[in-house]
Amino acid sequence: MQHFRVRVVGALAAVALTLVVAGCGSSTDDRPDVPTVTPASALDSPPARTPAGVVVPAPAGARAMALSGPTLALLSSDGRSVQRYATASLPNTPTGPRTTTGTPTPTAELTVLTGVGDGTFVGAGPDTLLRIDANGRTTATPTEVAAPTAVAVTADRRTVIGTDTGHVVVFGPDGARQRDIAGFVRVDDLTVSPSGADLAAEQVVVLDRAQSSVTPIDLDTGELGPALRAGNGATTSTVDRYGRVLVANTRDNEIIGFFGSPLVMRFRYPLPDGPYAVDYDDKRNLLWVSTTGNNEVVAYDLADGEPRETTRFSSVTQPDRIAVDDSTGVVYVLSARDGGLQVVAPAGQRPQGPQGG
Repeated sequence: MQHFRVRVVGALAAVALTLVVAGCGSSTDDRPDVPTVTPASALDSPPARTPAGVVVPAPAGARAMALSGPTLALLSSDGRSVQRYATASLPNTPTGPRTTTGTPTPTAELTVLTGVGDGTFVGAGPDTLLRIDANGRTTATPTEVAAPTAVAVTADRRTVIGTDTGHVVVFGPDGARQRDIAGFVRVDDLTVSPSGADLAAEQVVVLDRAQSSVTPIDLDTGELGPALRAGNGATTSTVDRYGRVLVANTRDNEIIGFFGSPLVMRFRYPLPDGPYAVDYDDKRNLLWVSTTGNNEVVAYDLADGEPRETTRFSSVTQPDRIAVDDSTGVVYVLSARDGGLQVVAPAGQRPQGPQGG
């Protein structure tokens, strides 16, 4: 892996936060007594200009978007169905084919969704863990986790669920509950380093908006590593093939990169207009970031360790969700306001299909 060049680095020793590991339970009583900030959120978007690429009709108010192998999935606004698109059909057949998978019961709902990489998806909702296989078959497991806010899957198929009460709950491949890790004010995002990362072992990192921090956790022992401050308003995160954790610091208008074990801040880079959604193209080494304050999406080359802008395009209104297909380089952007699903091919590939807003 290339060596990182540090552009701007915070006072690393000063940002370590004292966090506490607690046992099972989901009460708010074991939240740490630490300084907090008002959790940041996406900036409200102005009316959009003409979006780049093709815009496909999609359900308005979708709660989540996830990519898994050849399939893109959207979680409905009520959390009770997942609409799956074959990426090969987008955008040339924008009205289909698509399939809809419902939750196990009419009252069950999901709040978060992630792709596993083989066309399979895992979602979590109040007291429910749902696995959707590549054929749309579902398997539900009760969890006793009341308010999931994030979900991730490790290389050994453990499922990790974050909660709004600051817990990380770990489930084995068989759905059995293995561990409940406390010590956060809230858990807003989870990243898992991929196989082949430049790390000695798989690294799971928690983003806590209330502390604007990132913290590695050990799923086997329940121990928390030193937490690092991620500015004053971190909102979302992603991880690249090297294991770098890349964070949108929306309130401070910057993107921040962390790497290592222990985790160290490697760069802080300014990005105006409210950076929010992030995803990484491992094949092309590009970090994609949406800026909701001006309805744009920007790509940065991180080959030298320091961001270098390579691409910028106009997005749909309120581009709160973004996903990039490593195999093709196609970028998907979902409007949180109008429901439009934007499909943008790499330079030199022009998608064909109807335009929309």
